[in-house]
Amino acid sequence: MFLRRCTAIACCLVLALYVLRHPAGAARSVAAVLAGLAALADALAAFFTAL
Repeated sequence: MFLRRCTAIACCLVLALYVLRHPAGAARSVAAVLAGLAALADALAAFFTAL
């Protein structure tokens, strides 16, 4: 459990430093991830309506 918490804290720290040092790149990354999730949601909706 301790190792999991340390890993989560390290991950959050790395993400925060990335956002602080490269805000434009972070914004593009977030936009790309959200666009991918939206495409996945559309694909799942089309799949389940076809059933």
